[in-house]
Amino acid sequence: MVNSSQSRPTDRPRLPLAPLFKTLTRQLLSLRGRLLLGAALLWTLLCLTLLAFGWQSGTLLVDETNRMHLRYEAELIRNDIAQQVNQRLTALERLAGRIPTPAEGALARQGAGHLEGLFDGLILVDTDSRILDDWPADAGRLGKNVGDRPYARFMHEVKRPHVSEPFVGRVSGSPRVMMLVPLRDTRGRYTGFVGGLVDIAEGPFFDGFDHLRLGDDGVVTITTASGLRLYQPRQRRSITPVDRQGRPWLDQALDGWEGEAQGAMPTGGEALTAYRQVWPARWVVGVYLPMEQAYGPLARLIERVGDRAFLALGLLLPLVALLLWLTLRSLTRLGHQIGELKRGQREQLTIPTRMGELRQIIDTFNAVEGERRDTLQHLHEQEAVLRGILAASPQAMFVTDTAGSITFVNPALEALLHLAPPAPVSRLVGHLHPDDREPVMAAWRESLAHHRDFERQFRYLDEQGAERWLDVHASTIEVADEVIGLVGVVRDITQRRHDDALRRWEAEHDPLTGLLNRRGFERRLEDAFADWEKAGTPGALVLFDLDRFKPINDEGGHALGDIMLQRVAEAIREVTRSSDHSARQGGDEFALLLNGCGLDQAMTIANALRERIAIRVVEQDGRAWRVTASLGVSRFAAGDTSAAAAIARADAASYRAKSAGRDGVASG
Repeated sequence: MVNSSQSRPTDRPRLPLAPLFKTLTRQLLSLRGRLLLGAALLWTLLCLTLLAFGWQSGTLLVDETNRMHLRYEAELIRNDIAQQVNQRLTALERLAGRIPTPAEGALARQGAGHLEGLFDGLILVDTDSRILDDWPADAGRLGKNVGDRPYARFMHEVKRPHVSEPFVGRVSGSPRVMMLVPLRDTRGRYTGFVGGLVDIAEGPFFDGFDHLRLGDDGVVTITTASGLRLYQPRQRRSITPVDRQGRPWLDQALDGWEGEAQGAMPTGGEALTAYRQVWPARWVVGVYLPMEQAYGPLARLIERVGDRAFLALGLLLPLVALLLWLTLRSLTRLGHQIGELKRGQREQLTIPTRMGELRQIIDTFNAVEGERRDTLQHLHEQEAVLRGILAASPQAMFVTDTAGSITFVNPALEALLHLAPPAPVSRLVGHLHPDDREPVMAAWRESLAHHRDFERQFRYLDEQGAERWLDVHASTIEVADEVIGLVGVVRDITQRRHDDALRRWEAEHDPLTGLLNRRGFERRLEDAFADWEKAGTPGALVLFDLDRFKPINDEGGHALGDIMLQRVAEAIREVTRSSDHSARQGGDEFALLLNGCGLDQAMTIANALRERIAIRVVEQDGRAWRVTASLGVSRFAAGDTSAAAAIARADAASYRAKSAGRDGVASG
């Protein structure tokens, strides 16, 4: 058997790393070590601050320079494209001026061949969207109908020069755009249009942009306002929609914005961009400069400066350490006693020293510590008194911290809302009425953020789902000009709100029929007339009184007359909409305000109401009583200076209906 001692490798002596590490840690955690680390950190922060300031200043300069460059390039490219588009549209307009009516062979007769350098093809289209002539003649387009093309529909409807959206040619199969100009005969009548084809993939229009470069990786794109990529380097044989997601500046440019911004490259990555509008064609020129290319030289410069700064730190650190060791030997005991004071092992510092500065620090520290203990004791006493006062108050009250969490509620509030602290305000959100929840929480957040008083009346749903109206007023609590929370008062104003609503309703309604009274109706009529004057919102007015109502009152009694008036109110409710207003103005006089209603529709409603009133019957002692209505209808008119004019016309129309035999409708 082999001896185990012989199978082990020879033990090597261990280096004394543990004691060395312990000593180094103790030195770093000492006051001298901390100050040394502080000095190193200060130097680092100073270097980083200077580097950051240099980077910021350089970035602003580089950004402004690059933006000016992009702005200049974008303007040049935009102007060049606009000039080419205008040149082609002008050439088409001159050609259209010599062709009053589309006909076969007209292009050749008018010398369309001289436009070969501008267009890849020309077509003449009549008002039925048929191609009557094309150039070159062997293009295979003659006789085809282009009525399904959006550009043909646009020309037939708008009849003005137009640059179409990109499309794929049926004959060539390549992506193209069409530039169109309307044709008119000698009498100025529209007879069709002439269109010039521009081939995106093979035509010369976009060839010049393939050689444009902004540095090494900058690119130029052309996009239609509808979001289709018309031109992009190495992408001319397909029409693809641009991805607007995450590209707000491109999205704004497609809506008509021009300017420079920081956005995304078409192929991915961050870039400085400039957008310009080619208005004649509704295209957007985009110029992109990658961020790496724009800020690369500046980043390399900052990196070199940073390397030298940290090299200087490495050389200065030993010298600073020596100076700190010489300066802080007398502060060793101060460091130990502060630690003891922190751990509660002593109440004050007791260091005998002749250093005036150190003696002043010790005396000031001891004085501050004594005042702190006295202040804490006083605050505890005041807090106990305040809690006693709030607890004894019959008014519902609460206290929150600066984050809005409720830290105290008195018994009155606890009984009102069944709430006990600590409780975040989020627990109460579910009890707020859905219509009040968002505005109340927005006002509460505004109060917390800006340390303002909170005053709000809102609806609160208790545990049983019953609705209460609460009036909450909260004010900030300030100590030494610092806000430490809010104290609030809560009042239950449910009954008061109910009483106010009832008084408002009774002030504007007829108690017998539930309809508006004259005061309530006139207020709504004035509002409707104001809408008519401001926005032209139509409105119609119906006035009527009851025929043969007096015998019911005289022979059947006022109680029977009241029943008949209620039946008339029921008939009014059956024919009016929720947006309409109806009123009993007094006696047997009624009025209807039909918002958003024209005269014809108002006449229909008035006739329906007349029929419903005529079939209403009240009976007493075996005798049946009926009434009819003579209705006058009017509407707000252009010459009206007030609602009184419409009232006068409706009243006169009602009188005519009554004079014509009653139970009728007339307009005025």
